[in-house]
Amino acid sequence: MGLDISVMEGLDEVGQPDWDRLVDRDDFYLSYRWLRTLEGDPYVSVRYVLARDDGALVGALPVYDVRVEGSSFYAPRRHRQALTRGGRWLLAGGRRGHHSGILLSGDERERRSALRALLEAGLRLAAERDARGLVWMFAPTRVTRWLHAEGGSVAFDTVEACLTADGWDGYLAGLGGRRRKSTIRERRRFEQAGYELAEQPLSECLPELATLVANLQQKYGHRTTPESMRRVLTPQAEFLDDESVAFTLRREGQPVAGGLQYRFGDTLYARMIGFDYARLLNAYEYFNLSYYLPVQYMERAGLHHLHLGIESAEVKAERGARLHPLWTVAVPCDGSALVPAERCAAGRRAWPERYDERVLPSEDWDVPW
Repeated sequence: MGLDISVMEGLDEVGQPDWDRLVDRDDFYLSYRWLRTLEGDPYVSVRYVLARDDGALVGALPVYDVRVEGSSFYAPRRHRQALTRGGRWLLAGGRRGHHSGILLSGDERERRSALRALLEAGLRLAAERDARGLVWMFAPTRVTRWLHAEGGSVAFDTVEACLTADGWDGYLAGLGGRRRKSTIRERRRFEQAGYELAEQPLSECLPELATLVANLQQKYGHRTTPESMRRVLTPQAEFLDDESVAFTLRREGQPVAGGLQYRFGDTLYARMIGFDYARLLNAYEYFNLSYYLPVQYMERAGLHHLHLGIESAEVKAERGARLHPLWTVAVPCDGSALVPAERCAAGRRAWPERYDERVLPSEDWDVPW
């Protein structure tokens, strides 16, 4: 397999159909249009390493040189505390969304050949920038297996939650008896509150959603402002508006709460949620916006999976989600092996002590590292 490796500065140099042909249904955060929303950051430079075979795109890897990181989830201290210790690293495989990877096609032999070529080119980029190597944050098990086989060092980071539902009745049937009764009660209380409910594309509610989300972020200690959130959402409205759905709640025409989701494949991806706390009616608004309204929408839209992201994993598992591990993976330029912090190993051991395979799918958790 003779591969042609090239490096591009922007995705406008690559056709969307060619790129998205490599993207699986669970790779929304590596999809063409999502990545386009990230290209305008003045503190981040990106290069797309591409592998072609006889002109056909068979592999792709985004590589980011981050000078200033605004998200605590992607701050260098996170991977340094887990695995990489000191030095500067280039971020590989994706940025934002808490899910990263590599895009590959073909059979196992072809994927491995493309992977090795992409890694070699990515490590050359790192060396040219005096970085120690490449680091993947929030890598799923499938991608981590590939990188581990090529000498990558792995540390457990966190879990992401995904809920599978065959309609509202199917969702209820999958819950335990006590949780099912609580869900019916929470749904009934929400309906009795009498909110004005709408399903809107992002462009129709962007300013008000930005304010609501900033309210939530500030409540939990972040410095987010409505203006900064508008800057985040504006490119998403530009590139992803027709795949967006915002569930919005109003009282007397005034926005009270909103939750933003994106359709991709047969999955609905939850992105953000926000509230005007002073105007809420104590009607389980969070759970309805995060779980119940999306599940009912999925039934109408022909979708089967709800991707719920990271954090609050216990709450998500209680409401029917399965938990998948996410890993930090480092590939140093010098080929050295790195040892994960003990806290990462302890975190990895803790989950099977709490849940069984109904919540922790064995294909993701039974790993060789």
